[in-house]
Amino acid sequence: MLFRPIGFIHLYLVPLLFSLIFVAMPATADSDSREKKTMTGVWLTRPAAPFVYQDPDGFDLGVAAPVKEVTLMRWELEEDENGLITGYNTYYSMDDQGGSQSRGTLCMVGARQGSKVLLSEAYAIFNGHPVPELSTVTTFRFNCERRGGNKLKCLGDGLASIPPTVLKAALVRSDRLGDVIAVPEAAREICQPGS
Repeated sequence: MLFRPIGFIHLYLVPLLFSLIFVAMPATADSDSREKKTMTGVWLTRPAAPFVYQDPDGFDLGVAAPVKEVTLMRWELEEDENGLITGYNTYYSMDDQGGSQSRGTLCMVGARQGSKVLLSEAYAIFNGHPVPELSTVTTFRFNCERRGGNKLKCLGDGLASIPPTVLKAALVRSDRLGDVIAVPEAAREICQPGS
């Protein structure tokens, strides 16, 4: 009779232990997936992002027409524990003949909920010149969706402060040193003074 209760305990104790292990595992996996979902890091357009805008002089001086261009973007983002995002977009744009070039750095703010990410941006530097007076005028908004831990698909649209503009972008998270382009100190001071 003494061995029978021990067998009875093994019969119920082993399944109970296994069920406790399986209950604990999703909690561990969930904390790992939260770390992978954060937007913190450097993101690069791969390939260059195409966009189209209604240029006031696109057809002829004073005659508007759509113009297609591409842009390379480097986003440096930081997400806090509430899913709020701050950062920078350093970009270089040109038309398909290599003309109509522009570059700059914009202040970015946003939020993430699950795989959905919404970002807004305003100029800090345009064509090499600081423009702090524009740092609170939203020029562009990105509506993005995470695709795994290292990919992001975005549609972007310009707001009333610029001509009608729409962009389609794929970005990848980068951890290679060769991809690091410093955000200009002037942009850091304009976007996040004192940080």
